[in-house]
Amino acid sequence: MEAKTVIELARRRAGASQQELALWARTQQSSISEYESRKKSPTLEVVERLLEVIEFELAIKPVIVFEDREDPEIGRYVVPEKLWSVPMPDCFSKIQVAGVLLKSKRTRVWDLSVEAERINYYEWVIVRGLEDLMLDSVDGILLMQVWDRLNIPDVIRAAWQPVVDAATVSQDTSPRDPAGFSAWITQEVGVEWKPIRKRKPRPQKPIPPDDRESPLSIWRRYGSSGG
Repeated sequence: MEAKTVIELARRRAGASQQELALWARTQQSSISEYESRKKSPTLEVVERLLEVIEFELAIKPVIVFEDREDPEIGRYVVPEKLWSVPMPDCFSKIQVAGVLLKSKRTRVWDLSVEAERINYYEWVIVRGLEDLMLDSVDGILLMQVWDRLNIPDVIRAAWQPVVDAATVSQDTSPRDPAGFSAWITQEVGVEWKPIRKRKPRPQKPIPPDDRESPLSIWRRYGSSGG
C-alpha cells in the first residue's frame, strides 16, 4: 500500500477538495492532482506553501522500525524499536476496521476516547501486529497509561516491556530549549545565553515510607481538621 503524500493527508484533514486547495493556493487543480498521485514532484517551497494555506506545516518525526518475531504458540508478532505519538484528536478518534480482519461480515468500530474501547483496540492491533494501523492509531503515552491492563500474550508483553520502559528513562542528552525560546529572548534583551550541556542525571533519592506515628502525620490527620 503506497503511502499518501503529505499534501493529500493535510488536504483531507482540512476537509478541502483539490479544487479548493488549488483556488486558495492560486495554482492549478491539475498540479495538485499530479503532486498527490506522485506524477510530479513539488519543491519543498511549494509543499510548505500548499500546507500553509490550509493551516498545516511540515514536521519532523522519527521513522519507527518494527522487528518481526516468531513464537511457536502464537506465531508472528512485531516489536517496535521505540514508542511513538499520534496527535490529537486522532488518538481519541473513532476508528473502523474491515470485518474481514476480524473474521466477521460487519465492520468493527472502536471509540478511542472511551478507555475500555481503547484498551480493547490496543490489545487487538498489537496481538495481530498490524504495523500501519498501530502507527496511525496507538499513541505511546496512552499506551503506557493502560499497559499493565492489556490482555496480551506473555511473550508479546515481555518483548514490548523494554520498549515501554525506555520511553520514560532519563535521556542522556543535553536539555532542550523548547522552540529555541530562551536563545531568542536572551538575544532580544541583549544578555548572554549559556545553554547547559549534557550532564549526568542526578541519582534519585528513595522516598522514605510515611511514619503514621510521627508528629507531622498525627497533625495531618487530626490537627488540620480543626478538631
